[in-house]
Order: sequence, then C-alpha cells, then structure tokens
Amino acid sequence: MKAERPKFIGARIQRFEDTRLLSGTARYIDDIVLPNMLHLNFLRAETAHATILDIDTSALADLDFPTWVFTGKDTAGLSMKAHQDVPEMQYSEQPFLAEGKVRFVGEPVAVILAEDPYKAEDAAELVFVDYDPLPVVGTMEQARDPEMPPLFDGWKGNVIVERQMKGGDLAAARAAAAHIITRTYRTQRQAGVPMEGRGVVAHYNPADRVLTVWSSTQMPHLVRTYISEELGLPESRIRVVAPDVGGGFGVKGQVYADEILIAWLAMKTGRPVKWIEDRREHLIASIHARDHEHTLEAYVSADGRLLGLKADITVDNGAYSTYPFTSAGEPGMVGKVLPGPYDFQAYEATFRAVATNKCAIGTYRGVARPSAVFSQERLMDDIAAELGIDPFEFRLKNIIRQFPYKNVLGFTYDEGSYAQSLEQMRELLAEDIAEAEVSKSSATRRVGVGIACFIEQTAHGTPDFTRRRTPIETGYIAARVDMSPDGEITIDLGLQSHGQGLETTMAQVAADALGMKPENVYVRHGDTMTTPYSVGTWGSRGGALGGGAVHIAATRIADKLRTIAAHLLQSKPDQIDLVDGRAQVRDNPGSFIEIKKIARIAQRNVEQMPDGMTPGLEAHASCDGPRDGTYANAVHAAVVEIDILTGKTKLRRFVVIEDCGTMLNPLVVDGQVRGGVVQGIGSAMLEHFIYDSECQPLTTNFADYLMPLAPEIPNIEVHHIETPTPLTPLGAKGLGEGGAIGPAAAIANAVGNALGTGVAETPLNTNAVWKLSQHIRETA
Repeated sequence: MKAERPKFIGARIQRFEDTRLLSGTARYIDDIVLPNMLHLNFLRAETAHATILDIDTSALADLDFPTWVFTGKDTAGLSMKAHQDVPEMQYSEQPFLAEGKVRFVGEPVAVILAEDPYKAEDAAELVFVDYDPLPVVGTMEQARDPEMPPLFDGWKGNVIVERQMKGGDLAAARAAAAHIITRTYRTQRQAGVPMEGRGVVAHYNPADRVLTVWSSTQMPHLVRTYISEELGLPESRIRVVAPDVGGGFGVKGQVYADEILIAWLAMKTGRPVKWIEDRREHLIASIHARDHEHTLEAYVSADGRLLGLKADITVDNGAYSTYPFTSAGEPGMVGKVLPGPYDFQAYEATFRAVATNKCAIGTYRGVARPSAVFSQERLMDDIAAELGIDPFEFRLKNIIRQFPYKNVLGFTYDEGSYAQSLEQMRELLAEDIAEAEVSKSSATRRVGVGIACFIEQTAHGTPDFTRRRTPIETGYIAARVDMSPDGEITIDLGLQSHGQGLETTMAQVAADALGMKPENVYVRHGDTMTTPYSVGTWGSRGGALGGGAVHIAATRIADKLRTIAAHLLQSKPDQIDLVDGRAQVRDNPGSFIEIKKIARIAQRNVEQMPDGMTPGLEAHASCDGPRDGTYANAVHAAVVEIDILTGKTKLRRFVVIEDCGTMLNPLVVDGQVRGGVVQGIGSAMLEHFIYDSECQPLTTNFADYLMPLAPEIPNIEVHHIETPTPLTPLGAKGLGEGGAIGPAAAIANAVGNALGTGVAETPLNTNAVWKLSQHIRETA
C-alpha cells in the first residue's frame, strides 16, 4: 500500500515569522543598542588606485568631543585571506584598512569612532589623506594586457587565475559540424541591494573573556571561525549572532573584513562598537556581482544536433578576492554549468578572473548562473535562428531525457522534468506566440516571446567543495531537535534565515515526523551559542539539507517516542503511529497515549520508561549533500511589447515552470520564485553599476542605480512539476536562487524575437532597445 503523504509537508501554511516581521517587532542589527557604545565611521578611498602618502588627523584635536582614530598602521598584518588552493592562482590579501595603497573607490583607509554616529561622520570629514595616483586598471581588456602594471607586488599581470575544464573530443565535434556558430555575450556589473544594508556590533566582556559579535550575515559560524583564526581567540569564547536579517541574497554570504575589524576594535577600546552601512557605502563597497564576458563557439550537425561547445569566459573580479568563495568562484561556476540541460558530448571551457580597480565581485543570488544561462540560452536562440528552426523545437531536439545522466564534465544529474517543462510552456504561450508573429508586420509595435531553459545545481555536498579547493571545505547542514517535558519542540538550526521562511518550513518537517502541529515547534537560528556548526545559508541548500537534517533528528526522537508508547500500550514500536498529538496503536486508534505525556515520562517520570533506556528526547543530526548536488530545473518565459519609435519595453507576461522536487511549502516556494524573478527583471532591464574610465563609480544612489518597481513587474505566473530526488531525505531540491537565474535570458530572447535581431548584452533598458530596433525604423 502506498504511504500517505505527510500531513504538513506540502501544505500551504502561512509563514509564522511574518507576524513579527510585519508588525515592527523584529530585531534587526540597527536595533541593537549597548551601554557605553562607540559608533564607527569609515573613511573610504576617493581614488581608485593610489599610494597613500599621509593621513593627517590633526584637525580632530580641535573638536569638542572625543574621537578614536585607527589606520592601516594600527591594523598592520590583519587581513582577509581568500585563496583557492590551485597553482594557477595569484595570491593576494585584503588588509582590514588600506596599507600603503588603495585599490578601489570605497576601500577603507581609516576608521573614526565617536560616542554619536553623526559626530563620527563629522569627524571623518576632517581627516585628510594625501594620495599619489597610480595607473588605473579599469576594463577586462586592460587587465588582460601584459603591459599594464600589476595591482599587487610580485604578480605577473592582472589575471588572477586562468584554468580549463574539458570533456569529450572537441576536435572531432568541430570536424563533424555542418554549422559553427560563434557569439560573444556580456552581462553587466550589479550590486545586491537588500532592503537592509549590512551592519556589525561587537562587544568584549573581559569578565568572562567572551567576544560577542552581532552581524547582518548569512554565515554566523564562518564569521566566528574567521575571527578566531585572525584574532587568535578560541571559538568557544566567541559568540556570533545574526539577528533578523532584512534580505541577504548572497551579498551577506561572505565574511567581510569589517566584521573582524570591528571585533578587534571592541577589544582594543574596551567598549562596544557599532557600524551601520549607509546606502552609498553599500553600493560602492559591499560586494558586486556579474560583470561577465563569454565567447561561445557551438558545433551543430546538419539536422540540428548540438555536437560540442567551446567557451572562453572572463569575469571582472575587481580588486580583491572574497572569502570563502574566492575570485575563482564566478568564472569557475560558469565553466561548470554551461553544459546546462542539453545532451552533447564535447566541451572545453577556458575561464579566468581578472583584477581591476573596482569593488570586488562576490556571491549574489544565482552566483554566475544568471550570466551563464544568459549566454547559454541566447546561444540556443541564435543557433535556432541561423538554422531556421523553432526555438522550442531546437531545444527539444537537444534536451536531456534519460536519467540519471552523466554530463560531458562527468557530473551526474538526478531525475528531472526538462522536456516536460518545455512542452508545457509551449502550450501556455501558444496565443502569445501567434500574436508575436502577427506583430512582425508592424513598424511601430512589436510583441516578442522568449524562453530560457536551465538547471540549477543545488544542495552541493562536501565532495563538490573539496573539488573546488576553496576555504569552504564542507557541505553539510546540522540541526538539533529537542522535545521538552510539556511536548513542545525546539529546533536549533545551523542555517540562518533572512527571508526564506525557514522557521515555518522546518516546523512543518519536524511536526510531520513527530505527530505534532507546526505551532508546537519553535525554531532558533543565527546564534552560534545555541546552534550546531554549519557553513551558512546559501547555494539553495536550506530545504534540501536543512530540512533533511531536521527530518533525521526528529525521526530519531519519533523512534524513541514509539518505543516508549509501545512499552506503555503493550504493543510493538512498528505498530505505533504518531498523529495529531497522540501515539496510537495502528489497528486500534482507541489505544493511545498523548505525546506530551510521553515527553514528561521521558524526562520527569523516567521510571515508566523501558528498562535501560536513556532519559531525554534530544537528537542531533547533520545532512550532507550528494557528491554532485541535486538538480532543480525550470523554464522561464517572457512576453514583451516594444514601442519601436521610443524603445519603451513593457514586460506583459512572465511565466515560470519549475521543478524543485518535493515542495515543503508551496506558498514559500511561490514567494521564493517570484522574489527571484523580480531581481532577474532588474538584471535584465535596469540595474547597472557603472564606473568611468578612472574607475570612479557613477551610480551611487537610487536616482542613478535603477531598481525594478511595481510598474515594471507583471503578474508572475508560477507552475510546478514535482520530481522528488532520491538523493535527499525528503526528496527536496533547492529553489532559492532559481527565480533569478532565467529572467535575463528569457527577456533578452523575447526582445530578440520581437525585433528580429540578436541580443548580445544586458541591461535591456529603453535606450538599448531603441538602438536594437533601429533597423526597423530605417526600413519603415
């Protein structure tokens, strides 16, 4: 007999955490106020590349309030060390405060502390820095130029790392090809821009020798580890707390120098220290993302089969390598994922990160995959156009259909719904495709339909990180589940929630395993004092691995509950069901005992337990990801309407078909997908962080750095296919980043479809679309 689906997994339960988040009772980093606190203001570099000749603080002596000033001389030797252990990588460190040189506008040169944040800001304006300008490396082309001076002593040029991935016989694929199609695609530099900026508060208590750091971070345990390693404190004496976090998106998914610096300052001054990032600081000095250029060469047979692919990948990494994913993370991820959902047997990717005098590139929702999928799916449309094949038909001809599938690089894909998603999307778009075809006769208004088909590797396991040889050595998530004597359940979770609905979904998982209601479950996260060690929330791992860890731990407690119940009810453990707060005999529902009574027996009336059983109802479990991860898949589609005379583009419709395996909470899944799509729309049409030729940032506020607002967002239709994976305990695959991966490609393909032209780069703002439509105006 087929087992019934659990009661709460898969239910559309409203998020419990929304009560505090929407009522104003959540506690964010800026809500933390401690007695005797000092406030920090960063003095940041105003030139992109220069030698620091002098830092003059003499004017501070005339102030009528006390200040504390620290420069790179005070913090010499303290730095971020983010290195991939491969011989091809040039090594550098990022000092906490610039030592000798500055390498991008926004790099911290000094810190000024005062007892009022506004006084600290005023004092910073009185500090004068004398710079001797150095040549600026501002573009990928300059960074690849061997004649340009390197940004770091001892380097040979400004290519940080260049490596290759390959599989199959590319020469044979080229020789067999009837068509060779070469294209270059470019995605622009962006900022992450969560609603809440970053911030850090640190306090050292000499009485118990405990350093407490509050940070708006996605990875509190890794912050603790780096503080320990850099400052020489034992981790047992360091507590890192991530309070409520107002959005992370990967921007808060790295360890920053300021987190360790502020901890050091709290110890140095003997007083709590607080820093809250303003929006300009965020835009110029928190990590950036994207900024890719990919040249792809596809080898295609006469009947439209993709035989092989050659890729040359460059990422403008900025000045420094970020911890823990390093500067090799973005280009390496592109090389890894470009084969995508397509079946071909020859591949070669050369990928590199180059150093420029810009803010560093780091992780942002999707981590290189939005750029990779933009190139992958633009190429698929360009090949289809060159061969005169319908874009759907071309993809269906080449899509993977048999699972498990080992791709050209040796990665194994678990079961998915690739072809089914494409076929379902074609049906949903039938009327739009017909309207787009009719509009081709118009010289003033065009409608276009575009799709993007992709897979997302999620729930990466330890072997995947070991292969990368980065400072992330593990892939597991840990959880501790405890049932108290009154039957209430507490989960201490190694994940940190910053908007994903983890408190609700983890409660659903535990409630199902234990026969209780989600309302009986309290989820704690983000505090290294109470939660088991894990490497943080990123990489679409929360539901698959976090949920898996909770399920394993809760199941161990459930087994103990059944054993105690069977002892009391004179039955067998495998005949006991935990349901609706009761442990009942399966064939005799009238024979039961309340679970909360069992909980009391297990901890208060232990004489009633079976002989030899250990008291307590607590279990710790960790869940590691599979060797190659598990692969979610999706198809995104955009329908655009373009005014040819002005270039104004209206996004009329956006449709998603996604498959993340078992959905723990479809309501949360829908929210994650829609939120990601909105960010993807920003990537496709609006957001662009721009530097001038001297690497001066030009988009440092929301008047210049444009974000998608409600008028730009259509109704986002989300459809689901569930293909549970056998590789995670609940059959769940990750989904947190997927919504952001497909929109740039889908929208670009829709614009290309409307205008009958290729689209090579983003963003597709009004001016860009107007230029692309020029050939229509000229022939009208």
